[in-house]
Amino acid sequence: MRGLAIVAVLALTSTAQAETPAEAKAIMRDYFDGEKTGGYVLVGLGLGGVVAGTLLLREPSDVRKGLSYPLLAVGALHLAAGVYVGIASDQRIDDFGQEIERDGQAWTLRERDRMDGVATQFTVLKLVEVGLIAGGAGLAYYGWRTRRGKLEGAGIGIAIEAAVTLAFDLWASHRANDYRDQLDALEIVTPRLRFTF
Repeated sequence: MRGLAIVAVLALTSTAQAETPAEAKAIMRDYFDGEKTGGYVLVGLGLGGVVAGTLLLREPSDVRKGLSYPLLAVGALHLAAGVYVGIASDQRIDDFGQEIERDGQAWTLRERDRMDGVATQFTVLKLVEVGLIAGGAGLAYYGWRTRRGKLEGAGIGIAIEAAVTLAFDLWASHRANDYRDQLDALEIVTPRLRFTF
């Protein structure tokens, strides 16, 4: 006579290929390693802007002096942002790794929401940067027409820095969108007991 047998089986159900904490960590680490690279790029841009601005500030030409102001200001901002991105990325790799170990799916849902916010921020930044390019070009033209060299130089500098920052943000935004797509395809299902009779 066959008795009733209860067999406990670990069942993993899935809708994606990356379903383990290790795979989720790999996706997360890859993105934030790229963020650290972006931080190095920002530091390089910042140093370039600060050095160029410092040299131009010593020039006798009003246009070059005017150009130096946005180079110095935005260069300092890029430098600070690059350092911050590097430090924050390292911290997030550590913190998120621990969160993934505790509850990978809950982390995935939180990270999707966070990246939705990042996408919105990038959209706003890109619109602002396009506006600054146009505004800087207009300011440069106005300074040229009114023979105000510093104003002309400042406008040129604003347009240049905004264009460089826009190029960087387009690259960073593309990476963020790819990461978000990976998160959307990621479902970490906690192993559960399934009883069969």
